[in-house]
Amino acid sequence: MMWENTPPRAVGWYLCAWAMGDGYVYEVAKWDGSSWFKSMAHEPTTWQEISSPAKQEQMLNELHQQDA
Repeated sequence: MMWENTPPRAVGWYLCAWAMGDGYVYEVAKWDGSSWFKSMAHEPTTWQEISSPAKQEQMLNELHQQDA
């Protein structure tokens, strides 16, 4: 998944990152369609969508079926 820096299109949970010196601080935050629900005071520098465990398991099952 690619890191994004424009507002997400869909409501949901995202892995967010804030630039801090030469690295980043990470937090899971929720986008409600207009703002972030997070513990950090500032808006995230960048974010990426989080795949749920169920979605990841489905993807793996589909890959295994293709290999069979």
